[in-house]
Amino acid sequence: MRALLVARMINRIGGFSMAFLAVLLTESLHASVCTAGLVVAAFGLATIPSRLAGGWLLDRIGARPTILLGLTGCAVAQVVLVAAPNVAVAAVGAIGLGLAYELIEPATQGMIADVSDERTRPALFGLLFVSMTVAAVLAGGMAALVAGWDLRVLFAIDAVTCVACALVVRMFLPPGARRPADVTVRVAPCRDRRLMIVSLVGSVFTTVYMTAIFGQPLTIASRQAGLWVIGASTVVAAVAAVLAQPLLRRPKLSADNGVRALVLGYLLLAGALVLLGFAQQPALFFIAAAVSAVADVLLMGHLYATVSALAPAGGSGRYLAIFGLSWGIATTVAPLVIGVTLPWHDGRVLWFGAAVVSLALAGVQPRVTRVVRDLRHTNAGSVVGADA
Repeated sequence: MRALLVARMINRIGGFSMAFLAVLLTESLHASVCTAGLVVAAFGLATIPSRLAGGWLLDRIGARPTILLGLTGCAVAQVVLVAAPNVAVAAVGAIGLGLAYELIEPATQGMIADVSDERTRPALFGLLFVSMTVAAVLAGGMAALVAGWDLRVLFAIDAVTCVACALVVRMFLPPGARRPADVTVRVAPCRDRRLMIVSLVGSVFTTVYMTAIFGQPLTIASRQAGLWVIGASTVVAAVAAVLAQPLLRRPKLSADNGVRALVLGYLLLAGALVLLGFAQQPALFFIAAAVSAVADVLLMGHLYATVSALAPAGGSGRYLAIFGLSWGIATTVAPLVIGVTLPWHDGRVLWFGAAVVSLALAGVQPRVTRVVRDLRHTNAGSVVGADA
């Protein structure tokens, strides 16, 4: 577990480059905002089969080979982006990156689910998140320094950290970690209505989340606040996330399947999005980043804990892979939404609209939690001897 966390922290140090993908296309390769949105959407679309393949490979070749394959693929794709002479080649690199990007997630999350129970699961998923946000402090500082120099360097750094992460996994993660033999139950998660409901809500949330991830750098650039603000905002968000970790251990927030934590997270996210609508100076961008980071702590830990709790024994990898498709959907839809709405009223239509969606999620979450809890589990999610 420690080796896994260390590896993901190393990988996260270079992971800030994805926030700059659209900016790389517009600033370095002179693509229009709409073209950049299409390329980033193509990346997002490619992550959908990547996530499914990650769950499939996890059950067949185990965690370590799956993670190594994903990291190697990401490094190669980042090199293509660094060397891209035009938008067409960059699009090939972006699609290749999407196909490798999500392979490691089911393996990582499945291992966490396997070593935790309902009481410890939110905190362990939160630990994964905080380990990556700690790394983001260094990542943000590096981005702030490099962004004003050459955006391609960011992607070169990301490729190097992928290779370094792969070396840590190869050397220290046990070869038998989460092997296929450990999975004694074949699962059909698509038959579990509870998972489908949670995944539907999760897709809406992740679309809002990815809108913030991809839209904030473009907003900062369009309002001429300085590209260094993007990296500095990452540092502010990382520090806020670390300071917010004790919230995951608050019994009142974790009660009733974490419904209070989820509602509070959506409300905070809405507030951060409103701030982005008004922000012109660095200080307001920093406040928005901090508020959004606290929301992330509450939402990420409890959403993944909820999905893990739904899975039958040995089925967490497949369940998390299906839920993870929400990120692929979000990464496809969000850039298209940004490309259409960001030019309207200096981006305020985008940010205020996203805030309204987040408020709606806060409103429906108690009902969603009750429905999921009350649905009778008829073993539709686990079918012995049958493939998903």
